Amino acid sequence: MYGLTVKAVTLVRTAAVIRVGIGTTLAIGTGRVLRGMLRDGKPSSSFVLFARTVGIRDALFGLGGLLSTLEPSRAGETRRWIQLWLANEVADVVAALAMSRQLGVAGAASAAGAPLPLIAVDVWTLRHLTSATGGFKP
Repeated sequence: MYGLTVKAVTLVRTAAVIRVGIGTTLAIGTGRVLRGMLRDGKPSSSFVLFARTVGIRDALFGLGGLLSTLEPSRAGETRRWIQLWLANEVADVVAALAMSRQLGVAGAASAAGAPLPLIAVDVWTLRHLTSATGGFKP
């Protein structure tokens, strides 16, 4: 793409750092984040708990993925983290679509569409990772 080559390991590390950042922000600043998203009302305590657990999960997913990239011989472990990320994002799409009655069509479509770019990145990354020693294809 315009002479720029993206290496799979760089993409994994970038996605992992972003996951850690977003997850940590959501886990620590849950109330502030939710108030910014829900301008019409105060989030319920159960919604705050849910959002905090999602933040913790994403931070740990990111940390696990990032740590797996530190040694090229652990490419199989990195592959498993990316597969886990992918499964999680597909499940998010399915859950959003299943909630279309509660969220409305537009809300469900918006919620289901949010993970689609991440799914595309995960699929691309899995296609460019190799399990051979050295771990990553350019």
